[in-house]
Amino acid sequence: MSSTLTLAERLGGLGDAELRELIRARGMGRSRVEDFFDLADALLEPVSVQHAIAPLPRPVLAVLAALVDEDGSASAARIASVLTDWGEANVSPASARTSLDALVVAFLAEEAPAPDPAVLGEETATRIDDGAADAVVALYPGVAARFTAWADGEGLSGRKLAASGKPAALASVPGVDRRFVDRLAAERAFLAAGAVSEFVYELEHEPARELQKGGLALPDARRIASALGIEVGSVPTVHWLARSAGLVAREGAVWLPTDAAEPWASLTTPERWGRLAATWLESVPEDIHPLMVERSQAAWGEALRGYARWRYPAADASLDRRVNDVETHAEFLGITASTAPSTAGITLLDRGPDAATDVMRAAFPAEVDRVYVQHDLSIVAPGPLLPALDARLRTLADVEGTGLAASFRISPSSLHRAIAAGETAESLREFIGSISLTGLPQPVAYLIDEAAGRFGRVRVRARETGAVVRSPDDQLLRTIAVDQTVSALGLRTGSDDGLVSRFPLDVVYWALVDAHYPVVAEDAEGQQLRVRRRLGHPEPREDTDTAEILVQRLRSAERTDGPEGAEAWLNRQLESAVRSRTVVTVTVALPDGRELEYTLEPTGLGGGRLRGRDRASDIERTLPVASIRAVTTP
Repeated sequence: MSSTLTLAERLGGLGDAELRELIRARGMGRSRVEDFFDLADALLEPVSVQHAIAPLPRPVLAVLAALVDEDGSASAARIASVLTDWGEANVSPASARTSLDALVVAFLAEEAPAPDPAVLGEETATRIDDGAADAVVALYPGVAARFTAWADGEGLSGRKLAASGKPAALASVPGVDRRFVDRLAAERAFLAAGAVSEFVYELEHEPARELQKGGLALPDARRIASALGIEVGSVPTVHWLARSAGLVAREGAVWLPTDAAEPWASLTTPERWGRLAATWLESVPEDIHPLMVERSQAAWGEALRGYARWRYPAADASLDRRVNDVETHAEFLGITASTAPSTAGITLLDRGPDAATDVMRAAFPAEVDRVYVQHDLSIVAPGPLLPALDARLRTLADVEGTGLAASFRISPSSLHRAIAAGETAESLREFIGSISLTGLPQPVAYLIDEAAGRFGRVRVRARETGAVVRSPDDQLLRTIAVDQTVSALGLRTGSDDGLVSRFPLDVVYWALVDAHYPVVAEDAEGQQLRVRRRLGHPEPREDTDTAEILVQRLRSAERTDGPEGAEAWLNRQLESAVRSRTVVTVTVALPDGRELEYTLEPTGLGGGRLRGRDRASDIERTLPVASIRAVTTP
């Protein structure tokens, strides 16, 4: 017979990870739980039971209804028989067993030995299957009452849950519509991969602030939307994709690129999309994924949400929100277009990201490796650039336009940036000449030579506290000292013919770079340093982990040393058994040193004695608690 006692014993056998998962799934607080008996009581409270019922699919709820109809205990064969009577055509003992196992995993029920027919009486015994002695599942106390209250409130009987009534899938998308869907999906997928890349580049140039309530600050969101060429409302989706793919991370109150952003820049556009598609697939909740697979040939939208509500009738309003989030991200990535799954989207669900990437690669526009370099110092791409080429161009030129035909502009500060990153005048001329369809214009060559000649006129070196800025050009130093664009650095004249700042070298360096000064960072020996913009690193969770606190408390109670701890556990077992009338086997120590076992149905506990009816001899026994060495459930 299931009871709080048997549940507490089962909980005591779980590992820490399993306990944390269970506590989080039930949405439990940390009050009033000191040991496994308290946890068992908390799990059987109506609110906790409803948390466990909410994610169960309709077939499992139908089995739960049948189990309630069978007084809370039955075998898979008996459940299948009840469901058949209720109108469920596709049910078998095996399928019923699968649903019963789901109830056990959800800690709504447990495996139990078949009841003794002699105890149940002839009428009830006839309901127990002959071959199911080892296959009976019993509900925990309180589960049946909570389920019945929910089902009555929703107007759902066991027959309604078991009967057919599954919403019909919409007709498959016709071939002509499929071609339209695939074209639109490919456009969106290409733009999505580019938008995430631009988002990372934009954060590298200027971090974005995180609001205390969550989400990016509106000014930063507007700046990013303008840089990416998208609506402000789409910025959260791009942010989610970049964050989920590990390309950006929050450090303090700002979002910055991570180490993963550098190898990302070398991926081709189809490979980038494949990474994002895999990220999306991994994010789809386990309860929603099979619904999408099942309806991958039909439009989603309201039809999918309706199907989800039918499939999970006990779910709360968050179900619609989760489906909407998944669909919003799918639309942005081109996994769907106008709610219809694309060919690449169907392939993603059926065969995974690699196969879907191959499908999308064929639909993407061809990438180019040549550009037009103009006399006005502009660079124009005649089509989508190879990502590796685009990444290198960004080191030597400023981006003016993105998309299918990106444009850049070379400037003295952009060339200084490239030289600081390791380029030379010769390597710049060679690279630009090799990719230019118009050769190397004379103004570009002249600007490269001038920038190389001026490079290093401003040098930044680290100090014990902060950094120092030096230059052989005193006039240039005076200009920097009064430049309002770098006033936040707090530069002041030092004792060593330089400008001193309390900020570290990298902050001073990048502030001067952004202010278009020909600056170079150097170490204490005067050797040039390559300085990367600050990278973000995922921060440890600061939120209090209630589940972890509860598990630690349970383990602390479990490890109580000495006889006091063992005695407290024994007393809690006996109290629980008496309260729930659970049949237990007690091991009693006799004066001569022998131990005997009695299987009792407890009837009372008091005065240091346990009273109960002996199931074997059918007599009332009174046992001294001090002589009881162990309590187990048969």
